[in-house]
Amino acid sequence: MNGPGRQYVLFRVGSEEYGLPIGHVSSIIRYETVTPVPRAPVSVQGVIDLRGRVVPVVDLGKRLFGTTLDPTSRARIIVTETPAGAVGLAVDAASEVATFEPDQMMPAPEAALPRELADAFEAIVHLDGRLIILLDLDRVLPRAEYELGSTDTSEGDA
Repeated sequence: MNGPGRQYVLFRVGSEEYGLPIGHVSSIIRYETVTPVPRAPVSVQGVIDLRGRVVPVVDLGKRLFGTTLDPTSRARIIVTETPAGAVGLAVDAASEVATFEPDQMMPAPEAALPRELADAFEAIVHLDGRLIILLDLDRVLPRAEYELGSTDTSEGDA
C-alpha cells in the first residue's frame, strides 16, 4: 500500500459492497442502455458511447458471481481506466468515496474465494459495521474479458 491512506469508490453488486481505488475511476454515470456486441465474452453486456468514446461495459455481477444485473434507477456504470482504455463496470449502486488506512485492511480469506478470483480481492475492511471487499481492477478484469474485436479476426462476416 502506498502512503498513509487510499481512497476508494464504494459500490454494491447484489447484497455485497466493494471498493475500487479512486485513481482507476474516471467517472460514474447512470446506467444506460447498452448496445450488445456479437461474440462478446459472457460478462460483457456490450458497449456505450461515452462522450464520443466507445466503451465496453462489463456486468460485474456476471463477472464475479454469474448473476446478471437487473438495472434499477440506482444502477450505475463506473467508468474505469485500464491499460487497454476505458471499461465500464455495471453495478447495482455506487454510494460514496471512503479513505482507508493500511492498518484497516485485512487480507481476503483465499479459502472462501473461487480460485480464478482469489487475486482480485485486494483486502477487506470494516466501515460502520459493514464489510467492504476492495478489488484489484487489473485482476478482476482480465483483458480478454473486455477487449472487443482484437482477438478473433479469422472469420469475416459477409
